[in-house]
Amino acid sequence: MMLELSGVVRTYRIGGQDVRAVDGIDLTIEAGQFVSVVGPSGAGKSTLLHLLGALDRPDSGSIRFRGQEIGGLSDDQQSEFRRHHVGFVFQFFNLLPTLSAWENVAVPQLLDGKGLRTTRTRALELLELVGLGERTEHRPAELSGGQMQRVALARALLMDPPLILADEPTGNLDSRTGADILALLTDIAHDTGRERAVVMVTHNSDAARSTDRVLSLADGRLVSDEILSAPSLSGGHGTEPAGDPG
Repeated sequence: MMLELSGVVRTYRIGGQDVRAVDGIDLTIEAGQFVSVVGPSGAGKSTLLHLLGALDRPDSGSIRFRGQEIGGLSDDQQSEFRRHHVGFVFQFFNLLPTLSAWENVAVPQLLDGKGLRTTRTRALELLELVGLGERTEHRPAELSGGQMQRVALARALLMDPPLILADEPTGNLDSRTGADILALLTDIAHDTGRERAVVMVTHNSDAARSTDRVLSLADGRLVSDEILSAPSLSGGHGTEPAGDPG
């Protein structure tokens, strides 16, 4: 099991009142799954994502990653966990405007002390993987929204993390480009032999229905858990999405 949550609670103090953003969630996520998290604003979707990625810690309950408790990690331990085990993809891309596409992809390994030549080679490989082999030297301002999200995906994969967390990754994209990004995320989750899981927060019901599993939250609680297809750790879908890079 990739992730196991038991009785997880996260409470915030808002306007003089305690609000349970996550309220007693029990959940398991397997490798090979592409999981979407849906629900109205304030349902606890982003808080859950932050807890899974060790950007936040629960007030109570247990979060285990491959059997290791991560809910009580120190700040330094959280940072180490994120660096080597989690890749993040955000709605607004979070690319550095003065860096080229390959340099943006390379940042995590450079911060980890890896040499420039090795890191550049891996960054170029990943940009080719996501369909941007001809845009490696372009800066974000020279790329479309879909291309910037592909750079962000390549960056998330650089450290070869077993867990990819995506927060509204298609929110700023047109429907065709969004579909291409979803296809890439599906391929990432189903990549043969990688034992990787992808968890995506989305408001888009069509995007959610393209995943293997849909978790619905309301008032911090898990109200439904729908399996759409079984997880696959063999016979992945390949790496090239259909259509233009966008």
